[in-house]
Amino acid sequence: FGSAGRRFVLRGAAPSSNAPNLGFTGERGAMYSRADVSAPLNSSPAVEGGRTPTLAALVRSPFWQSPFKASWADTPSRQSTSGSTVASESDMRLPPPWSPDPSEFGDRRLARVQEQRGWKYFCKHTLMAPLAFAVGLMLGAALSAWMFIGLGLGAARASPDILPPATESKAPYAAVLPPTMVPAAYMAAQPLNNSCLIKNLVIPDGPQTFDACGFVIKSTDEVWNLRGDVDAAIDKYFHEEYLDAGSWGRRIIGKKALRDAVLGEMRAFPDIKIHITDCVCKGNDNDGYKCAMPDVLTGTNSGPSSYGPPTGRFARWTGLVESLVKRNPATGQWQYYAEWGVHDEWSLIQQLGLDFSRVPRPAINDEPLHDCSPLLRFTPAPVMDKDDLRDQERHAAAKSAV
Repeated sequence: FGSAGRRFVLRGAAPSSNAPNLGFTGERGAMYSRADVSAPLNSSPAVEGGRTPTLAALVRSPFWQSPFKASWADTPSRQSTSGSTVASESDMRLPPPWSPDPSEFGDRRLARVQEQRGWKYFCKHTLMAPLAFAVGLMLGAALSAWMFIGLGLGAARASPDILPPATESKAPYAAVLPPTMVPAAYMAAQPLNNSCLIKNLVIPDGPQTFDACGFVIKSTDEVWNLRGDVDAAIDKYFHEEYLDAGSWGRRIIGKKALRDAVLGEMRAFPDIKIHITDCVCKGNDNDGYKCAMPDVLTGTNSGPSSYGPPTGRFARWTGLVESLVKRNPATGQWQYYAEWGVHDEWSLIQQLGLDFSRVPRPAINDEPLHDCSPLLRFTPAPVMDKDDLRDQERHAAAKSAV
C-alpha cells in the first residue's frame, strides 16, 4: 500500500512452491524461496576473506565499522536503493554466526602480556601518573619562588637603598658559670671612690613652681612623636647655643647642628617613637632644673642613617637623657640649654643587621671622665663641666669669627 490508500502490485515471475506466501509477486519474490531466511545466500561470500570473523578481528574493528560488511552490511537494501521501497533480501537476513580463532586469540593475548612487561608500557601507563604529579609539584614550587622573588625585587626597586643584613648568624659563645667567690684579680685592681661628687650635687634653695617634668614630656612629644611642626618645636624648645653630648663622646653644639641630627634620625626611622618611661627633675625657677628621663625608642630603618644604609628592619633600643632646662632671659621661654644622652647603639646596630666594622664611629670612646665633677653644677647658677664648657667656648669663638 502506498500513501493515500493506493495499492501497488509488483508483477513478475510466479514464486517458488517452497517460498512462504508473503503477498509479494514479481522477480523479488524469488528471494523468499528458502524456508529458513537466516540461511546465507549462495550468491554472496560468507565473510570478507572467505572465513568467519575472529575475535581479534572484532577487537581490531572500529566501533563504526562492522566485520560482517562483506557478507551482509554492504548488500543493497531498501534504504540504499532509490528504485524501490519494498523490503529487499538484505533486510531479511541475519548476521552469519562467528566464533573466535583460539590460535589467534592466544597469540594476541601473549603479545599483550609481553607488551605490558616492557619498559615502554611501564613509562607510558604506570609511571605517567606519578611523573605528572612530580612535574606539577616542581612547576608549583618554581612559580611560587618566582612570585616571592618578584615581590622582593619589587620592594627593592621601590626602596633601592634597602640592603640585606650584612652580618652572619653564628652560634652564641658558650655561657660560663658565675664564680663561687670574689675573684682575686678584682681585689688586686685599683679602687675608685665617687663620694667626692656628693658635695657638688647640692641644689640651691629657690621657688619651684615650674613643672619641669611636664616640660620635658611635652617638648619631647612635640618634636618627636606628634608629627606636627618640627621646625617650630625645635626653635621654641632649644637654646641657640644648645649643647648635646652623645655616645662615643660625640658633641653637637648649636641649634642648626641639632636640627640636622633630628631630621637625619627621622629620615632613618620615619616611624620613630620615643616612649618616656620616667622623669625626675631637681632645681628651682631661678637657676633652672636638671632632669633625667629614661626612654625606649622604636622604629623601622627604612632610610639611610649615621650607621649605614637602610635595612628595613624594626629595632627597639633604650637610653637615658639628662637635661638642663632654664628660662631664656631674652624671651622668657623655658628651653633646653644642654643634654647628655646615652643610648644602647650597639644593640641598635645589631638589630639592624649592619656590619659593625663598617659603621662610622670614633676609634675609641673619648667621653671624658667627670670624676668628682657633675655634668652640671649649681654655683649657684648652673655651670657645665670643664670639658663641655671648653667645647662650647670653642663653638662660640668659631661662630663669632664667621
